[in-house]
Amino acid sequence: MGELLTTKQLQDLLKVDRITIYRMLNDGRLKGVKIGNQWRFPQSEVDHLLGEPIEPAKYEEIPETLTDFPSDCVFKIQEIFAGIIGVGAITVDLGGTPLTEPSFSNPFCRLMLSNPSSRQACQASWRKIALRVTGQPPFQICHAGLCYQRSLIEQNDQPIGWLVAGQFYINPPDKAQEETRLEDLSHLHNIPLAQLKEAASKIPVLKQSQREQVQEWTPKVSKTVQSILSERADLMGRLQRISEISNVVTKLQKPT
Repeated sequence: MGELLTTKQLQDLLKVDRITIYRMLNDGRLKGVKIGNQWRFPQSEVDHLLGEPIEPAKYEEIPETLTDFPSDCVFKIQEIFAGIIGVGAITVDLGGTPLTEPSFSNPFCRLMLSNPSSRQACQASWRKIALRVTGQPPFQICHAGLCYQRSLIEQNDQPIGWLVAGQFYINPPDKAQEETRLEDLSHLHNIPLAQLKEAASKIPVLKQSQREQVQEWTPKVSKTVQSILSERADLMGRLQRISEISNVVTKLQKPT
């Protein structure tokens, strides 16, 4: 097989972040071997990839590893966090597909999410936030002009999703620009402009202290989710071992 490179070595060679490496593994563009909990990559794979452009992968479905994602449990944690900080929050997979329902959406976002067309636009924004490479400003902008911050969720040292906190302004919006944006949203999604204006007047503008809270606590909450996923996986593994032992004992007790 030749020389095996670590994930960090591969990142440095391809000039991409770790998330992109895992996306490439998931969609088949990259092959590797897992040694313990760590991925290793043959030099031949790297030589092949160095001649090809690296682009973010797109996901249309939740990865198979997330089909048993404890959405209800994570939603409760997400809801407590959003309620305390006073922002909206949602948990999505690496491709931006929602793993939970949104928590504490403000009136404007509730209106947008209640309309099938604008909800699709919101989902497209979540996907864009999820797929965006690292090195971006701490707050990202959605299709409707609101700000968001994301924090990575990992399981067994592998990225599986993002906690996304947002639905706010970090500075008061320019009135003329907001008016134009609302008019565009009204025409595009067939939502009465008066409703959009009334709801937009209730979009929170975060103070500096609130912005700092979002930046500090979003990663902490994602770490809490990771801990729960790890403990849950450990419990499921123990139950599986107990089941296997029980089966062996049952077989030994059967008369020959």
